[in-house]
Amino acid sequence: MASKHLSAPIGPKEIIISSRNFKRFLSPTVDGEVKGCGLRAPMKAKYDLREELGLGEFDLPLIPESEWEDRLALQIKDKAQLSDIRNSGKFGGQIPATDQGGQPYCWAHSSTSAILMVRALNNQPYIELSAYAVACIIKNYRSSGGWSEESLKFIAERGIPDAAHWPIQSKQKSNDNPETWANAKRYRFSGEWMSLSSQLMKKQLVTCLLSNIPVCTDLNWWSHAICTIDLVSLSPFRTRILNSWGNGWSQEGTGILEGSKAIPDDALAPRVATGAG
Repeated sequence: MASKHLSAPIGPKEIIISSRNFKRFLSPTVDGEVKGCGLRAPMKAKYDLREELGLGEFDLPLIPESEWEDRLALQIKDKAQLSDIRNSGKFGGQIPATDQGGQPYCWAHSSTSAILMVRALNNQPYIELSAYAVACIIKNYRSSGGWSEESLKFIAERGIPDAAHWPIQSKQKSNDNPETWANAKRYRFSGEWMSLSSQLMKKQLVTCLLSNIPVCTDLNWWSHAICTIDLVSLSPFRTRILNSWGNGWSQEGTGILEGSKAIPDDALAPRVATGAG
């Protein structure tokens, strides 16, 4: 059996956020720009939206805790984690981290990152997708927070355009045109999403990560939504996130969450993901 102290490689610049230091990273400045968060407590509206979206309950068989160590060891040995897939998902190079700039649009970027990872898993070519298109239309161009279900519902219905049709970080209303939304339909995610249970959050999160399923993760302590991509270690419990603050944050856009800071308050995951060949 693998050692509980087994850990996936951590980059030399990769930030580790724990209960001891998390306040230092709540709103950092990257390359002179203050980055936004934007997760908003949804209350009842969230559950109405969840019903509209048709989110199902988590229905994957849970991976037994007795198998976690060995499965993690195998992922690491085979270089088969989602971060490994990200590193070759752009025509053999790295898929860039999305960048929300100073806008409170993390909730649109978390789902966009997850869709980019699912495309890479399914051996689909990398396309730069515009989370701002989703956020601007939903919020009528206001700088307003939200939560992941909002963006997922929109993308399921209307799709998400590429950067050639809606430039990254653009809030120009002229981007909203028929050609843009015809393009967006090409990248509409047609799969089903499932909601992780608060009672089984850690077990379901680990099951997803050991199954190469990205998780849209909402964190109340950070007021931030991100995409969780790897299980890093079990003791201490650490996960790797793909943030939406650009490649200049931490280690090319990824960071490590430790202990309670790694456990989502709410999380969504695609029901089916196919591993890259």
